[in-house]
Amino acid sequence: MSVDEPDAALFLALEISLHRPEVRSSPRSVSDLLADEFIEFGSSGRVYNKTITIRALAEEAISESTPPPQVSDFSVRRLSDDVVLVTYKSIRASTEPGGNRQTLRSSIYKLFDGRWQMIFRQGTIIPQA
Repeated sequence: MSVDEPDAALFLALEISLHRPEVRSSPRSVSDLLADEFIEFGSSGRVYNKTITIRALAEEAISESTPPPQVSDFSVRRLSDDVVLVTYKSIRASTEPGGNRQTLRSSIYKLFDGRWQMIFRQGTIIPQA
């Protein structure tokens, strides 16, 4: 990856991996993806740290057959040599009343010892019309 162009495919793969049931249910896998100082501003208004996130994802009941969300408008912007901002729209299929759930997502990744880890994430639900 050059200093000027972040590898969008790499960051897309990192984002998608956090939606895969086998990753979400593995505290080790999630721990590898999140930096120690990770913080998330959830769409619920709650604030999560790494420990809370690992615990919550391990307890989550997601079926292996649940498809990952669709991603659109994916963008990666370099903020410095070792920090990037990822933004995109996430669309999760739903059979519940109200239809699909759409969320604007932003994540910040930092390079630690040659490995990208997420240090910040925010999800903002897009209200249904």
